[in-house]
Order: sequence, then C-alpha cells, then structure tokens
Amino acid sequence: TFRDAHQCLWSTRMTTEHMLPVARKLDEAGFGTLECMGLVQYDGSVLFLNQNPLERLRLLRERTTHTPIRVAVRSNMLRGFSPVGFDATELFIERQIANGARDIIFLESMHDWNIIEPGIQLAQRLGARTTALVLYNIGPGYDDEYYAQISREAIRRFGVDKIMFADAGGTLTLERVRTLIPAIRDAIGETPLEFNTHCLTGLGPLLAIEAAVLGADCIFTAVEPMANGPSVPGSQMIARNLRELGFEVTLDDRALKEVGTYLEAIAEREDKPLGVAAEYDPHQYQTQFAGGALANMVSQLEAAGIADRLPEVLEEIARVRLDLGSPVMATPFPAIVAAQAVMNVVQGERYRVVPDEVKKYVCGYFGKLRIAVDPDVADRVIENGSRDILLTPPPLEPVVPALRRRYPGVDDDELLLRYMYGDEKFEGLTPTRVDDCCSVQHPVHELLEGLSKRKGKTHVHVSRKDFSFTAL
Repeated sequence: TFRDAHQCLWSTRMTTEHMLPVARKLDEAGFGTLECMGLVQYDGSVLFLNQNPLERLRLLRERTTHTPIRVAVRSNMLRGFSPVGFDATELFIERQIANGARDIIFLESMHDWNIIEPGIQLAQRLGARTTALVLYNIGPGYDDEYYAQISREAIRRFGVDKIMFADAGGTLTLERVRTLIPAIRDAIGETPLEFNTHCLTGLGPLLAIEAAVLGADCIFTAVEPMANGPSVPGSQMIARNLRELGFEVTLDDRALKEVGTYLEAIAEREDKPLGVAAEYDPHQYQTQFAGGALANMVSQLEAAGIADRLPEVLEEIARVRLDLGSPVMATPFPAIVAAQAVMNVVQGERYRVVPDEVKKYVCGYFGKLRIAVDPDVADRVIENGSRDILLTPPPLEPVVPALRRRYPGVDDDELLLRYMYGDEKFEGLTPTRVDDCCSVQHPVHELLEGLSKRKGKTHVHVSRKDFSFTAL
C-alpha cells in the first residue's frame, strides 16, 4: 500500500502525511511485512514532493512496532539507471537499516547474483532479513528449470530468508503458475516463498490464490481500494477467498476497511485514481510493461503534452523490447525501453535518437545479456548513441571518500541524499507535517477543535471550492 500500489496508481505521489495517520493501523492488521520504500519512492519523494525519504522511513518506523518494514534495493544503481561503486550502494543499505528497515529485498533484473552478493551479505551482517527477487519474463530460455535454478542458487549462495517470485508486468497465466510455483517450491525447500503479481490483465487475484494453493507462503497485496488495475491484488479479497479455501489468515478485516475508507477520502480530496478491476487485455503479453512504470510514463507524456500518443508508444514498446533481446520488464528496463520507444515515435524514425541508458544496455553496462540484441539495432544504437559512452564499461570507482571530503562533518543521511540528488534538491526538502489531530477522516468540527489546540494560533481560515469563511 505504501510502495507499489501508489507507484502504480498515483505515479508515486503518496506523501508521508498521507501515510502516517494509518501506519499504526496497518502495523496492527496482521501483515507479514510492510513494504514502503524503493528507489522509485526516493525519486518521487525528493524530485516531485520535496520530501525526505529517510525521514519518512523514520516516522513510519516510530508508528510500526510489530511488523517489519521492508525496502527494496535496486541492483547496484541509485538515482537513475547508471551502476555505481559498491561503497555507494553500501551506504544506501546501511542508511535504510539505520532508519528503521528490518527487511531488505534485492532486485537484480538480470538475475546476476554476483552484482548483489555484497549487498546481501552487508544487510545480513547488519541484522536485517533478506529477500531475493526472482522476476518472471516471457522469452527464450525463461522456463521452469531456469527459475528453479536461480532460486536454488540464491538459497545456496546467500541463505536468504525468503524468495519472492514477481510478475511485474502482470503477464503470468494460470497454466504457467501451475508449473512454475511447484518447481520453485521444490527447489528452495523450507525457505518461504512470496508471490507477487499485478492485475493489468485482470488475472492477478486468480493467480495469487492459485499460487497459495500450490505452495506460496505469502501473497503481496495492497489494501483496497489501492489494489487492482495496474496495481497488485487486494488484501481483503485475497484474505476472504483464502479463508473460504480453508487457509488461516490473520488479517484484521475491520482495520483494513478503515484504512480503505481513509484512502478513498484522500483520493477524492486530491483527485487521484483508485484501483478498478482490469478487463482481460492480451496486448499486455507483448509489451509486458510493469504497472508502476506505466503510471509514471503516462504522467511524463501528459507533462510533455503528448498523452494522445500513448497507444503508439505502447505498440513501439513491444517492438523495442524484442529488438533489445526481450529483457525482463522490471526496473530499470521498462523505463529504458519506454524512453527509446518515445524517441522513436516522436522522431518518426527508429533509433535516430538514442538515450544514454539504451546504449549502456547494449554495451553491457547492466550485465551480460541473456538474449542478444538484434545486430542491426545494436549497430544503430552504437552509431547514434552518445560518443561519451565507452563501448566497454569502465570499472566502477569508489565514491564515498570523495563525498566525505566534499561534505566534511555531514551526517550519512544527508551525505547520501546530496550524492543522489544534488545540493539544490536536498536543500529544498521540506519537513513532514506531523499532526495526528488533522485527517481527512475527521469532520470539520473535529478539525477545528484540533486546530484550536495548537499553541500560538488565533485565526483559522476554512475554505473549499464552493464557499470560504474565516473564524477567529
């Protein structure tokens, strides 16, 4: 609810103030973990909301005493999609744990465990639980044995606490679930298995329930109405159906209903969409475009004034993905594929303009490609891409020593955020307004009563679209 759901539905624009009034209720509702932060949430917080993501983590942790908070680490990338030296990733992981994260999920879309091995080991040394993310893909070689093998390797090499099998593009079918889940379940033994799918084809809830029947220990959900559509299945609906099948589910339905009512009020007040069950759409199997990436891309097209060209862009995404060797459509690759697709549509000529990340992908900056790029496309990408990008990836140099010299005496939270977003964005961050007496759930008279308790306040101005008055 605090991470993937608003990423998919609200373009990652849920504020810390939106979250705090219901954090304790979610904490007491009976979830196994509360996932609240990833690199996309960092970008959304700093770049669009002017909020400090580490402050958000601390404030949520203060209100979350029963349920572990989980954050996601994206390979060896921080802001943007360029790999960085491990010491920067190490600083990022350490600050998540220092500010309250107790579970770290590691995402590496190439499934190159060598890249994330140091991060997993660090998180384990610092006492956090670790989860390895295994990502579903439609493409040659992505069969049941492949997924069983990489899941087994993650257990053997790292002893992670959990495997999450994730369908970011919502393109799993019932037939694949019925073979994949048993294969992974057998490969990982007693290690818990979490199942994650999105609802872009309308099948997400059915797939999640089937995965539970076949041996998944945990289902990744969001509180309704922040579920469905491009988001993940609804917590209430999944719990209800699992109980009917004979499973014991400990969620507090009344608490979730209260949270859902609160989120509906936020959406109505701020004109944000809520999740609606999607119709079956076979075209999703061509684009495999992830729900969170879709919401952000639509927002960017609207800002550029070309939202009407979305259908063309989606068609081109499917073609570009095949050109580039059918990469797993999970961070960072949906954004990279979409950037090239937008350029192709806007320019009217394919690969005439090549974003830097696309050339880096073709040149192996993100790791060894499982499926080769179309040779003609690779030639055009290298020819038209920036000359500043070397054909062979340079070694990744340490960054933290230079940062400490540049910012002497600065604490590590500030050091990390200045490195990721620059001085101007850091200095523009605004403190979170922590005020539990004011909430969209409260009637106006309760709101006024709460405001009257604030010391030093003598005037209150209340307004809405159709009237305005001032009370002394």
